[in-house]
Amino acid sequence: MRQEHVDIVDELNRLMAEEAEACLRYFQLRYRLRGIDRQAAEEFFENGVKETLEHAEAIANQIRSLGHIPRLRIELSLGGGPIRFQDALAEALDVEQQALDAYKDFLARVVGHPVLEDFIRRQIDVETEHVQQIVETVRAGSPLKLLDKLNRS
Repeated sequence: MRQEHVDIVDELNRLMAEEAEACLRYFQLRYRLRGIDRQAAEEFFENGVKETLEHAEAIANQIRSLGHIPRLRIELSLGGGPIRFQDALAEALDVEQQALDAYKDFLARVVGHPVLEDFIRRQIDVETEHVQQIVETVRAGSPLKLLDKLNRS
């Protein structure tokens, strides 16, 4: 097997781990939420848990399609006390921006690949939309506006 192929699989494993880690971050943020927006904001974080897990599964399927077994390596400790919606949203924005940057960085390595290039481009589109939704919500200052956008997507 060529080293380039192994490197691509290693990178896919890293992306999968980042998505799984994001899932856990959203899970934990959901239970840290406090304040008057908590109930509405919980739905956003529940959706985040589901979507990041779906992204991790999609990457795992890409790894399997390349003839490999996905390897999940995560070192993560989450803590913290109660958090307001705006602060939780800032953390979510950081998570989504990191994912977007990781996919963009990886794209150059798979340009021309018959399946992976299209897959990574779709992930970039999805993550770009997530970042934009969060930024717009931060500007609007209301979790209800974010939920309205998510329900229309």
